[in-house]
Formats: sequence, C-alpha cells, structure tokens
Amino acid sequence: MAPGSGEYLGRLETLLFELHLAMDGSVLTLFTNRRDMDHLYRALAPRLAEEGLGLLVQSRGVSAKRLRDEFLADERTSLFATKSFWEGFDARGDTLRCVVVPKLPFGTVTDPLTREREERYGKAAWERFYLPEAVIELKQAAGRLIRSSTDTGCLVIADPRVLQRGYGRSFLAALPVADVERLDSERVIEEVSRRFGRGASRGVRP
Repeated sequence: MAPGSGEYLGRLETLLFELHLAMDGSVLTLFTNRRDMDHLYRALAPRLAEEGLGLLVQSRGVSAKRLRDEFLADERTSLFATKSFWEGFDARGDTLRCVVVPKLPFGTVTDPLTREREERYGKAAWERFYLPEAVIELKQAAGRLIRSSTDTGCLVIADPRVLQRGYGRSFLAALPVADVERLDSERVIEEVSRRFGRGASRGVRP
C-alpha cells in the first residue's frame, strides 16, 4: 500500500474503517496531506456513523481547541487531523488509545524552506534536515499516546517505506514504544482488536 499508488486510498479506507471498529473509537489519524484526509473523511464518516461511531475532521477555520474538546468528550469519537495535532496535543487515558500515521511525515518538496536548504546544501539537505525533522514528527505522533505513566495504546504506521527503505530504521529507532511488529492489514486488525480493543488488556505497541 505504497503512498502514491493507484490503490493506496482505497486500501487505506478499508484499513481505517476496520481499525475504528476494532478500537470502538478513540482513534487519532494524523495526515500529512489535507486532500487525502478530506477524501477519506467524506468516505468514512457516514459508514462509521452507521456503527454508532463519531468522526471529526480538522477543517479550515475550526479551532484546534474546539476539536480537542469534542474529541475528549466522547470515547467513541475519533479524529482526522493535520499538522497542529502532531505535537502539543494532550489526551490521557481512554480518550486516545490508537494513533494512525498513513504516511511518514516528510515535508513537502515545494516548501520554500525546503527549497532554500536544497539550494544551499544540495543532497546533504536530506540527511541534515529533511529526514531528522520527519523522524522527530513521527516520535511526537507516538508521544500523543503516552501522556502519563499509566497510558497505553497502539501506533499503526501504514506507510510501508518504514520497512522497505533504509531510512526506515531511523524512524523505528526513535519510537518510545515497547516493541515493533510488522503485520499485514488483516493481522493488524486482529491484533489491535485483541490487545487494545475496549475491554481488552492493553500495552503500548505499534
């Protein structure tokens, strides 16, 4: 399910739907692409509503505080969000039990700062700035789960590049988790439901 492939969004939609059912809410999905987020929200919100699960989305003009408060008010509600929720978002206990990262959080190549760095440092900009900043963002995403010594939950990284590319080791090494497992989509749902579904005994594992 590589980002950019023709079947990426369809397979991600299936994964997210099944994950939300398995967790019975309390899922935070952190997107790097607003277009993908809006597309998946439109596809999934009605389906999840039929299952009694709420889904919020970080729309333009809606304050992050309002979204946070709505998310925390109902354990059966989940949230699709972008940049401002990758860091500085505090949700303790059962109000947040699963974080999903559809794509590794690399910055956009068209960003003015990225372009300026590439012009100044050439290929060295990748290892000096681009990769370390993405690694930090993923670590911060995992940190949304661990806000106190008693917090537990699971981090699901849906981007296969974390295992297929050499730089993936940098991302995995930075995660503040007990262990890392490679699972196909069906096994992910099975294990998440068994270990972290509401009422199950849980520990922190991606």
